[in-house]
Amino acid sequence: MSNSNEEIVQVISLFRHGKRYAFENLDTHDFIPSDLCEDGIDTTIAKGKQYVDKYFKAFSESPFNDTDFKCFISDTARTIKTIIYRLSDFVPQVDLKHMKLDDLKEFTQKNIPNSIYDDNIFKSYVYSNDVAYKFFKSDPDFKYLLSEIESEIGNKSKKALELYESYYNQSLNKGLKIQQIFTEEHLIIKEAFEKLNANKRIMDVNFSHKKSLLCCIHQLISRYYEEMKKVKDNAPDKKKIVLFSAHDLYLTCLVQFLEVVDKRKYNYSFDDEINFVIFKKKDKPSNKLYVRFEYNDELMEVPFSSLKNKSECDLDTLLEKIEKEYVCYTFEEIKSLCDRKINDELFPKGVLA
Repeated sequence: MSNSNEEIVQVISLFRHGKRYAFENLDTHDFIPSDLCEDGIDTTIAKGKQYVDKYFKAFSESPFNDTDFKCFISDTARTIKTIIYRLSDFVPQVDLKHMKLDDLKEFTQKNIPNSIYDDNIFKSYVYSNDVAYKFFKSDPDFKYLLSEIESEIGNKSKKALELYESYYNQSLNKGLKIQQIFTEEHLIIKEAFEKLNANKRIMDVNFSHKKSLLCCIHQLISRYYEEMKKVKDNAPDKKKIVLFSAHDLYLTCLVQFLEVVDKRKYNYSFDDEINFVIFKKKDKPSNKLYVRFEYNDELMEVPFSSLKNKSECDLDTLLEKIEKEYVCYTFEEIKSLCDRKINDELFPKGVLA
């Protein structure tokens, strides 16, 4: 979405991993939740080619060098595979299906220089996800929706209801293995989860208490700050493109951080991406930098911008917002704040068993 009056100086992008195998494949495939499905791989490659044409080629035909490019990857097979397929224009095409995690890392480090497996960025994931899980399970509206769905499952199959409850009552990240749960009843259970996921209000509730879930995004947005600050200061190690391959939770967090008013319009689907595009305006002073916010190909308006066009803001404004809300805390301070908020505000005595 650049125009002739702009010069892009940096793009920071966070994208969700590609589509995993669907439940319908359970009977004909070895169901590995971390594996990308064939259709999903094709989509990821296509999205990557669009991204390369849109941004990489604005800087260089050969972007993999220390002065141009950096990539952060969370330590799961599907996020690693996603970055490989996304950058298929620059990476040798091999069969990744049966490649183990260590081999995936070795392949990526060999073929995508300056890629960083930094789970420190994402280390709050389980913690914050568990917080969100406990919170929205205690919400009265969610309980009502849950009871309706459980009743509907029970009417279709008692066994399906038992399997569903067995899985659902586990911690989100500690559930039983999918293939042990979704047997011949898996389509009934799949339909139930789709109804829960389709209720966008749950996602809103999940992250409406931003201060209580600061740890969820603290490490990520701190990295954003470091990379954008280098551009502002014209540091010798500044990067032109910074990629983050992660999960839907982090797209949600960025939308929340940007204070986007209509959060329900975003699906956080497979391969969705959020781009922070930092640029100069040719009719403005050369040291003045701006940021544009994109969700896929749509502009996102941010209320904290002082500009008339709310899909843009001064880079200084964005950096000041991050300084005030995030980088002023250490991760341990954030986690401590979350613990206090959980105990004192989210879960008053007696709310949770």
